[in-house]
Amino acid sequence: MLSETTEKANGPAPLHTTQTARTVPNEEPRPQSTMRITKRGGTSEAVDVNKIVRAVNRCCVGLPHVEPFRVATKTIGGLYDGATTRELDRLSIQTAAALIAEEPEYSKLAARLLATYIDKEVRNQGIYAFSQSVVSAHGLGLVGNRLRDFVASNARKLNDAILSERDQEFEYFGLRTVYDRYLLKHPESRLVVEAPQQLFLRIACSL
Repeated sequence: MLSETTEKANGPAPLHTTQTARTVPNEEPRPQSTMRITKRGGTSEAVDVNKIVRAVNRCCVGLPHVEPFRVATKTIGGLYDGATTRELDRLSIQTAAALIAEEPEYSKLAARLLATYIDKEVRNQGIYAFSQSVVSAHGLGLVGNRLRDFVASNARKLNDAILSERDQEFEYFGLRTVYDRYLLKHPESRLVVEAPQQLFLRIACSL
């Protein structure tokens, strides 16, 4: 999920903490590559290491032992000319996950990057609230009428009950399992139509 590096879109709500993300040094390195990436809208732009560092840095709140620039430069090393922003996001997640054995805090970073990726995947389908995710799932035949009707009758309260920042409490392998196995997916595109907190609320509403 680092489409924030190339697109103007909102990611998950920030983690509530008194700590702030570490700032990128004032003397930022210049872009290290002439490669271009393809944005979701079809346009392209040059890969900028500094943008990737800043995007990773936003996920580093409370993680003093991770190095955003290290993740960014390793991500660039796995890119090819014309890669998409989704591929860039996945590379960043995989890069952070590969560093978990060296420093456990990278598990949190990889999970937060994945949470951002999931949020983008859901929002890019026009799903911004829990009630919308249920309507979408019902239209795809993934949930029944009883759940749809209950959520429709209580949409405002249920939408307000979602605390997206709780996604950032996951460790990487836990969130990866939720994403791969439990989130509802579009039968054809295989894109998820709900975020983790929406999954948990959906289950609670189904009981």
